[in-house]
Amino acid sequence: MLSQLTIRNYAIVESLDLELLPGMTVVSGETGAGKSIMLDALGLALGDRAESGAVRTGAERAEIVATFDLAQLPDAAAWLREHDLDLDGDCLLRRVITAEGRSRSYINGQPCPVSAVRELADHLVDIHGQHEHQRLLKRDYHRSLLDEYAGQSEQAARLREHFNHWRRLDQELRTLTEQSEEQTARLQLLSYQTEELDQLGLTDGELEQLEEEQKTLANAGQILQTGHQLLELTADSEQENCLSLLAHCEQLLASIDSQSPALQQAADMLGSAQIQIAEASQEVRHFLDRVEINPGRQQEVEERLSSIYDIARKHRIQPEELTAFQQRLQQELDSLSRSDEELDALGAEVDAAYTAYLKSAKALSAARQKAARRLGKAVDGQLHELGMLAAHFEVSLVELPAERQALTDWKRWSS
Repeated sequence: MLSQLTIRNYAIVESLDLELLPGMTVVSGETGAGKSIMLDALGLALGDRAESGAVRTGAERAEIVATFDLAQLPDAAAWLREHDLDLDGDCLLRRVITAEGRSRSYINGQPCPVSAVRELADHLVDIHGQHEHQRLLKRDYHRSLLDEYAGQSEQAARLREHFNHWRRLDQELRTLTEQSEEQTARLQLLSYQTEELDQLGLTDGELEQLEEEQKTLANAGQILQTGHQLLELTADSEQENCLSLLAHCEQLLASIDSQSPALQQAADMLGSAQIQIAEASQEVRHFLDRVEINPGRQQEVEERLSSIYDIARKHRIQPEELTAFQQRLQQELDSLSRSDEELDALGAEVDAAYTAYLKSAKALSAARQKAARRLGKAVDGQLHELGMLAAHFEVSLVELPAERQALTDWKRWSS
């Protein structure tokens, strides 16, 4: 029911706040008191056409707010829920009209087109007047009247939910089906690319290891020559080397007859230097033991590196990015593979949703058929009591074919 009407700067009205209580309300007054202005303002809130002349002289804009209690208006509440506009069991319609003729409409604070307001208004109020259209003359309203008479309003609401659920899934299925061809092409490309990278078989750290080995093999001769010179200088020379020179230094230091802490510290440092040089010499020796002049292995390593570099250039990335790139491709490939599975599952959901909708529709249709015959007889009885003996009222129900094109397309595509 309409619980409050607020009008600001409309026509000759500067400000009006009308609060309505449950039950019948009568507004009376002399001609020109403004009764029609209230109805016209309510009509604007419900989506009637607005004109700039509706704004009160001297004002910048007119504003009308109509508040409805939806406790006894389940169809209006359902419409608001379907459009994500419901708000605490009430409905607030607001219309703003500027002096320049522009207007804006709001439903529960959300901007909405006037067409949506008019659609909602059909569930909120019925204005009866000499030039007003009544819902009784609208064919879409006839089903609601029949359902109320048959006590099937809740069943009709459930049927609407089944229908909306099916259509939502149906639209998702259409979207996925349209994308399937592009996904198939992408899936084939990803399969080829991941297979190529799998064949390459690049492991973590392999690239760095190969590049280091290639440098060693390419310079093996120079490395061995320099390394042996280093060993000669540190430990292997029969004449003089670092170790022998350090040992001679220790002997000279020991020959000094002194207990000076500085000399003791120097002796410790010389001993430590001998240990460090001996360990360094041993590490160099171990390294050289692994270095060999091996043209066959060098060619093998360079061919492996060439394969890695070629694939990296093919994908326009750096060689060290190949492993992460392969992981990304595999993740996308898995995702697209799941999309195919989801498409199959969604198709089954659409089928189940349509079956549920059809079952609910058939049950409601049967109830309507029975109620239609009872309603026809009841109205005929009323008409005859009014003296209209030749009058006859008949409710005609025509079954409309349900659309299953989306499901048919999906089944054809999946086969």
